[in-house]
Amino acid sequence: MTRWNTRIAGFAAAVAVAGGAAYGTSAASAEDAPIQPASAATSQSRAHEPQNIADLVTQIDRYYGGTKNADGTWSASESSPYAHDVHRVEKAAKRHLAEAGKRGTRHGKKPAVVLDVDDTMLLTYDYEKATNFTYGTKSFTDYVSKADRGPVYGMPELVNYAKAQGVEVFFLTGSAEDVRAPFAKNLAKVGVRTPLDRTHLFLKDKVNPPAYLKQACGAGDAWTCDGAQYKAATRKYIESQGYDLVANIGDQESDFTGGHADRTFKLPNPMYKVS
Repeated sequence: MTRWNTRIAGFAAAVAVAGGAAYGTSAASAEDAPIQPASAATSQSRAHEPQNIADLVTQIDRYYGGTKNADGTWSASESSPYAHDVHRVEKAAKRHLAEAGKRGTRHGKKPAVVLDVDDTMLLTYDYEKATNFTYGTKSFTDYVSKADRGPVYGMPELVNYAKAQGVEVFFLTGSAEDVRAPFAKNLAKVGVRTPLDRTHLFLKDKVNPPAYLKQACGAGDAWTCDGAQYKAATRKYIESQGYDLVANIGDQESDFTGGHADRTFKLPNPMYKVS
């Protein structure tokens, strides 16, 4: 899994945030567009100065309604444009899951939904601010190990709603197996009321992967899957256990690559990209 932070993928963040005028900015203009490949003879005349990173961070903070707390941590706002956009996706997903629940078992398979965790269920805005939008494996592991992240607005309620409609819930994250316990603890802490055992919460174990992953991705030094391939192989496995994945919910395009879901719902995330 490759994670691109805002410093590297700044233009993607600018487009994602500035693409809607909800918080007072207009869509990116041609002057702000990413630099396109050009021939050696014309590249200098066609290139435009990239948008300043400080301006991007300011836009992201406005989008999340960011507030610095007395202890130095950062909080997003429930009345922010980000929260508004999340609730819009949540409402659409609820309608879809209600319909799936009413249909019930189809072709002998029980309806189910699979959700990513980071910035789909649990918010990482505070971590991104603390690290100046620079990802590090150790720092992120230390952060999530505290099991103290707040929820992505409305998502625990969506999970509990799905269960009430008779839709089974699975969580699928690209994070490593060694943070299973804090992930489960944190999900329960934000109000998720659904099983969080190994058959419902999937994390990536490259060293000792389950048989289905070892066959699809290899193991150890022979591991061949990127994050998207790992997730697709896991969704395929869930389907093989007798489930119809009626929905797949995540915050990255790579959460949906490879199919194995009837419908996808993407939450906003202008802070980083994962491949």
